[in-house]
Amino acid sequence: MIAMLERERRSLTSSILALVLLAVGFGFYSFPEPFYALLALRFVSFLFTRRAARNLANAVRKSRPTKGPHRLMVLGMALTGLSLALLLLPAPSGTPFAAVLLVNCVVLVTLTLVPVTLAAMRGPRDAMLASFFLTICGQVAFQPTFANPWVIAVAALTAIGIRMYAYNTGEHIVTAAAVLVENRQLSEDLSDALAHAEYLGVRDPLTGLYNRRKLFEERDDGQEGQLRQVLMIDLDRFKSINDRFGHAAGDRVLVATASAIRNCLERMDGTSDLAFRLGGEEFVAILDSEDFEKARSIAEELRRDIARIALDESHTGSFETSASIGLASWHPGEKLDDVLHRADAACYKAKNEGRNRVRSAA
Repeated sequence: MIAMLERERRSLTSSILALVLLAVGFGFYSFPEPFYALLALRFVSFLFTRRAARNLANAVRKSRPTKGPHRLMVLGMALTGLSLALLLLPAPSGTPFAAVLLVNCVVLVTLTLVPVTLAAMRGPRDAMLASFFLTICGQVAFQPTFANPWVIAVAALTAIGIRMYAYNTGEHIVTAAAVLVENRQLSEDLSDALAHAEYLGVRDPLTGLYNRRKLFEERDDGQEGQLRQVLMIDLDRFKSINDRFGHAAGDRVLVATASAIRNCLERMDGTSDLAFRLGGEEFVAILDSEDFEKARSIAEELRRDIARIALDESHTGSFETSASIGLASWHPGEKLDDVLHRADAACYKAKNEGRNRVRSAA
């Protein structure tokens, strides 16, 4: 609908040209005054229709009710059909044939172009053609010089022909618009799917942390530049949680742990740190910090945050969780596998010493 109304708005130049040509043609009529009055009616219908089209377009763009503006558009187009039919009244005797031909051609061209311009808007389009035909019928009934059954036949064929052409054009426009919308939706769906695939390529779908693949991209780069710190985080007795409370409860623990890791790193050391789910109940965090004691402080804070995680399973009771954390410095030039091995050894040391504690690698 917006496209139709925009086409109507852009037809301003051609509409004004048609009015000028009509005024020129009537200027050669032997008695032009009544026809100028009819031309004024055509001008009023033109202004009314443009205002109605603008109101309807604004209602559509702003998602407001369109029933009222649409009715005004139908009324404006009906007035257009009436004014065009009245312009075809027989010319006074003595009027040059060229002037009559000019007026009739302009009216017929306008009668054709306006419905085609609004081809997909059935109500306004059909209102204009019906009004035109009924006005011609009225002229035949009340104008003796117009009383010829062939006039009605020609008017009917003209209106029907224009409507059929406009209808086919409108169907083509609607189909093309539907294909365009479908293609756009497919393009958006494809973009969403690609973005989701890219997200899953580096993210763990359960926790939203970086995954193992992303972690080992760090290995490909190697450790260059400043010293960094690596935390190996392993939930304590996680298998017993799954066995006793079910895997759904275990997943909630993993999600809560990931949230605790993310929040702790952001709170303690900014957003440049990297957190990963290595697999199962194992997590890794890489701190962009050369300060080993600061890293230990972050690890202790994280251990306390994880120990505060408590879930209440309505059927099986409540439980708490804890984590053992191993800390190792990642030296420039050292491979990721090596530092992970040292951090993992420190984590196992924490478990062997009673769990729920932080231990450092040698």
